[in-house]
Amino acid sequence: MINAIDLMGLKLKNPILTAAGPWAGNAAGIQRCIDAGAAAVITETISLEARPRISPRLHTEDGKLFNTMIYSYMHLEEWEDEIKEIDRKDAKLIFSIWGSTASEIAYIARKVEQMGADAIELSISAPIGSRHRFLTESTSDIFTYSKAAVDAVDIPVMLKLSYEAASSTVFLRDLERAGVKAVSAIDSLKGLSGVDIENFVTLMPTYGGYTGENIRPISLATTAALQQYTSLQVVSSGGVMSHENVLEFIMLGASAVQLASVIQCNGYVAITNILSSLQSWLNERNIISINDIRGAALPSIKVYEDIVPVKLCATINERCSRENCLLCSDSCLPDAILLNEDKIIEIKEEYCDGCGLCVARCPHQLLDLKWCQ
Repeated sequence: MINAIDLMGLKLKNPILTAAGPWAGNAAGIQRCIDAGAAAVITETISLEARPRISPRLHTEDGKLFNTMIYSYMHLEEWEDEIKEIDRKDAKLIFSIWGSTASEIAYIARKVEQMGADAIELSISAPIGSRHRFLTESTSDIFTYSKAAVDAVDIPVMLKLSYEAASSTVFLRDLERAGVKAVSAIDSLKGLSGVDIENFVTLMPTYGGYTGENIRPISLATTAALQQYTSLQVVSSGGVMSHENVLEFIMLGASAVQLASVIQCNGYVAITNILSSLQSWLNERNIISINDIRGAALPSIKVYEDIVPVKLCATINERCSRENCLLCSDSCLPDAILLNEDKIIEIKEEYCDGCGLCVARCPHQLLDLKWCQ
């Protein structure tokens, strides 16, 4: 079994959490997350301003996922009844909350603690509407809001960061000063799925939260940077679609990860499948504890200015005559790659500047980089 981890003083049976979202929008959904093996479930964001959802509210194309959902459609009082129906087993329940004022946040925090919350995730940003936009820019305000939640309860508080907020060292220091125990990052990005150029209208009626595997590189970079910026524990979110992705974030220092889009697209079984694959990967390598590999990849990240330039050239590992492919030559701006008279790919080393794009693009993995003389 995957060893237990510590998150904000809570003992979790594994590093897999489910993020705030419609998959945890009521008792039935939360129960399915628990039954699928999640160590902790974060509720859909609870506020005092519940409202009906718009339809359609989900948009997707080519792996890109957009949503126009902000918070739960249920009122706080309705959540009280829902929570009573849940068999928590050995999972923790974290309540995502949002309030329009510090006093409102404190009130909701106290209410969810009374309802049995093990921890709180304070939601401060959303790419939809105007909710708390000022909080990602004003450190004095975020200190006041986050401290209101921390002071109101005896359970740990985690704060969900936008990409912009996660990049601010001043912002993060104020969270530490307020007593927040962890941050989760990143929240969805602001996006539009596209434009119908024949009818001159957008494909979505408003801006949406851009999520899914395409934002993972941004979230990975944020996780790595947060290890330098803050002493707070980091729970990574954004593009976690497989056990390999879980391992990427753990190796960059994440204490745990949140699953979101993968549940939306593949169902609750995605939780079980990721956990099973993660366990198999650890077993195959005789890794006893996930803690043994946490942060293992961080030393390989170098400061750009410290990288010593070297002369590399592309090389072909075996004969290639795939003249119908030519991805390598099409993207070679120095014209170092060509198809010779015999319809064989050749590389002119004197023109190659070692950018590596051809190596990355080759679908047949025939190219590599080598030291140039």
